[in-house]
Amino acid sequence: MKTKIDDSTPVMRQFSAIKAKYPDALLLFRMGDFYETFREDAKTAARILNITLTKRANGKASTVPLAGFPHHALENYLHKLLKEGLKVAICEQVEDPKTAKGIVKREVVELVTPGTSISDRFLEKGKNNYLVSIYLREKDAGIAVIDISTGEFFLLETAIARLKENVLALHPAEIICQELYADELQSLFGKQVLRLTGLEDWLYQYDAAYEMLTEHFGTTSLKGFGCEQARLGIVAAGPVLHYLRQNYQHNLGHITSLRYESDDQVVLIDDFTQRNLEIFETMQSRERRGSLLHSIDSTITALGSRLLKKWILRPLRSVDAINARLEQVAHFFEHYELRSRMRDLLKRCSDLERLISRISASRASAREVVSLRFTLELVPEIRQLLANVDIFTEVADSLHDFNELVELIRRSLQEEDLPLSVREGGFIRSGFSAELDEYRDLIRNGKQWIANLQSQERQRLGIPSLKVGYNRVFGYYIDVTKPHVDKVPETYIRKQTLVNSERFITPELKEYEEKLLSAEEKMADIEYRLFQQLCASIMQEIARVQRAARAIANLDVLSSFAEFAEIHHYHRPEITAEDRILIKAGRHPVVEQLLPPGEKFVANDLEIDNREHQILIVTGPNMAGKSTYLRQVGLIVLLAQVGSFVPAEEARIGVVDKIFTRVGASDNLAAGESTFLMEMNETANILNNVTPKSLVLLDEIGRGTSTYDGMAIAWAVTEYLHENPEIAAKTLFATHYHELTDLEKIHPRVRNLTVKVREHGDKVVFLRKIVSGSCDKSYGIHVAQMAGVPNPVIQRANEILANLSTEERALPSARQQYRTMESRSSNQLGLFELRESRLRQALSEVDVNQMTPLEALQKLHDLQTEFGEDSESPELSDDPAV
Repeated sequence: MKTKIDDSTPVMRQFSAIKAKYPDALLLFRMGDFYETFREDAKTAARILNITLTKRANGKASTVPLAGFPHHALENYLHKLLKEGLKVAICEQVEDPKTAKGIVKREVVELVTPGTSISDRFLEKGKNNYLVSIYLREKDAGIAVIDISTGEFFLLETAIARLKENVLALHPAEIICQELYADELQSLFGKQVLRLTGLEDWLYQYDAAYEMLTEHFGTTSLKGFGCEQARLGIVAAGPVLHYLRQNYQHNLGHITSLRYESDDQVVLIDDFTQRNLEIFETMQSRERRGSLLHSIDSTITALGSRLLKKWILRPLRSVDAINARLEQVAHFFEHYELRSRMRDLLKRCSDLERLISRISASRASAREVVSLRFTLELVPEIRQLLANVDIFTEVADSLHDFNELVELIRRSLQEEDLPLSVREGGFIRSGFSAELDEYRDLIRNGKQWIANLQSQERQRLGIPSLKVGYNRVFGYYIDVTKPHVDKVPETYIRKQTLVNSERFITPELKEYEEKLLSAEEKMADIEYRLFQQLCASIMQEIARVQRAARAIANLDVLSSFAEFAEIHHYHRPEITAEDRILIKAGRHPVVEQLLPPGEKFVANDLEIDNREHQILIVTGPNMAGKSTYLRQVGLIVLLAQVGSFVPAEEARIGVVDKIFTRVGASDNLAAGESTFLMEMNETANILNNVTPKSLVLLDEIGRGTSTYDGMAIAWAVTEYLHENPEIAAKTLFATHYHELTDLEKIHPRVRNLTVKVREHGDKVVFLRKIVSGSCDKSYGIHVAQMAGVPNPVIQRANEILANLSTEERALPSARQQYRTMESRSSNQLGLFELRESRLRQALSEVDVNQMTPLEALQKLHDLQTEFGEDSESPELSDDPAV
């Protein structure tokens, strides 16, 4: 039953005092069997958790909002609060209400934020839960990233211009930063991060941060981690440890290493590219199904699933490193028996990283420790499978024997009927602790002990009517009838006199009573103490367990690549340092899996390089497959640099440093960004960060504005990528602006590709085959007809198209003439302007309200003469179309 709260009561004053210490947290205040929230916290909790908001009397003039839920339902409700980005303070009763004098003592025992939670309900098995710290200095930024649920801790450094894409690529749950920049960063990231907190600026100092890190790792420097040169990253990392000590309030012993990730080691897959290539979720529905990750993820363990995502987020740039992975995948691919046995063992492996983190935080159950044991027992078998395979030597060396630890857990813990909480007891094996066994025997044999005592005393004293009894007032006693009282020895202590008998106790009986009555409570305490000792022993092996976890994750991903390659007919790519990408019969890894049964994906080739085929202009009808072609090229390159086989008959991949995409239409209306503005944001990001080693995939630039504006932007972007050596990246550009195909005639490294179609009367068949050449039709009306647009609309659209086509028929020669002109004055016609633009200008200058009817007729005659069908353009008099 909930306790009534009044502001004048000691309980309410206690709540107010505790809340004052944690003003930025929602306080869950333990009262008996409930967690209660009050005032504004109660309103917030009621809204988010959909629980009843009530009000209790609070003095004479006001009321206190109140909302609560049963304490055993904490896990069910806590993750909902964290998903809203809240900081939650869990306040417990830290003394037994039965023995408390006055108000029960309460303290905040845990502070939880989205980036510090290790709750199974909040965490996703195949996804890291990153807390990110950002340090800004002039034009650069240091980034420290930690996953408290796995122990992963690493540093990045980047230009501030690329801060957003670097951070959002990690999908962080929470960000901390200098208080000075908190508002600015909150505006930058918006709702894409659950929580952002500003910390005191003094925490972001190099010396203090360096000392915090070396103190934590017990080292004199960070050279052993390869992080010494990452000064900005180090400054960002120190406050992470401070923040965790203030909020996480658990042992950080599972944070055993730190690494530095350099930009020249990996390819950054920024947020734009993740979205446009639908790597982790689809663009429209935001679902995992239909994404690259969902399509290729054949991992078995949660460890492997998380590692696969990290590899996709950070493809490799080193030819040697990529080929080393491919060698391992190839070995699994070629040795089916090895792969099969390995994957059978992996199916029995638990999530070692998160198990060890929960053990470190004293949050693990006996079930989880037994699960840890079962996995560690498999390690020698896994290592044996890799014996004598040179390419797996490093992995095998990470798989140590855990025989002593496994045996300790086996002797300590039962395997069946384990409780959910280690506070309940009943999980330590019999025979492990003599003290515990004594208490268990005490409870199990209590009645027999009483019977034996009664029989023993009857015989010893010669009192056949002697009885050993029990009541709640006196506990255990010995009852002797009046005729035999004189036989009672001096060691008996009289406790009660009745009409027909006397009741006694003995020191032995009282000692046994105390043992018996407190046995269950003491058993639970003993088991909990033994469990904590066991966890401490496990923590001695934490570094080796984490290395084994990383090895298992690697083996899972590598074997899954091989398994997937065999099932879906993927082939090993050839990785080179050349500026050339060659793909034969490439396929889209997602689309081909989503095709209806019996329908075969149409494979396509690609040849692109920095010397002769730098920019490929891809034209063709709507729905013919241009976007699919662009995406599949990007995904094949990405998979190759991750170390996977690829969906192609042959692939020769010159390593790229970045993959940029501008694909499809999207908007961010909540932030005031239209589809076109989003398109231009993505385009600007590409042009400002691309290098000759990059791969650029552009789809329909300029479609969000007027035809001529859009065409001009598309043309200019293409020329910019071609004409500037410092950014002359390999580029695929799919467009409906057929005029751009003229660029092939102007620029030596531009090539045209098109999608083949076959026409049968008014019907069109999309062959989805990419060939050399260009297309001057979009077949949009045919697509509208396929979609079921009413026939009158289709007929009228064809009529309008015919008229427009007649007017534009002479346009190519005008463009050619424009290109041959040596001078371009500021008032000269634009590249594709028609007479209509000048007519509109002339009409806008006419004020009909100031003209007589005769003047109006004369003006109309003048306009017909100047802009009629037979008139000549004063600027381009040789071309009647202009």
